[in-house]
Amino acid sequence: CYILQIKDRHNGNIMIDIEGHISHIDFGFLLSNAPGKGFTMESAPFKLTQEWIDVLGGEQSKKFDDFRKRMAKGFSALQENAEKIIILVEMMLNGQSDLPCFIGGRNLIRELKERLFPGMRRLSPVETQQHVDNLIY
Repeated sequence: CYILQIKDRHNGNIMIDIEGHISHIDFGFLLSNAPGKGFTMESAPFKLTQEWIDVLGGEQSKKFDDFRKRMAKGFSALQENAEKIIILVEMMLNGQSDLPCFIGGRNLIRELKERLFPGMRRLSPVETQQHVDNLIY
């Protein structure tokens, strides 16, 4: 959700299948468009509610610590595959620039790169964990 700026995340857009897997649906707002004609009150980089933290057992729990570590591992994987992600988004922008999610034009590519590479460089494992912790907190 953070990397692609997927917005409009609320309980009505979160589904749980019969095996307990969580799926997000309704990807009408991503990259550079948002509900409310661009007006947003969101200040967090992604939606992590207190209820989700409570389900993990609180900020001091082993499950929350595991969540933090998995987020960092996922961020590292995103950096490893960033070129593919960027190229796909660029191809979509060039081929369908009239879609609402591309309202930001070429700026959305720059912003995507900045999210993938904070400080415009690949992060070390320690820096990755620090960056992810900053996003979480």
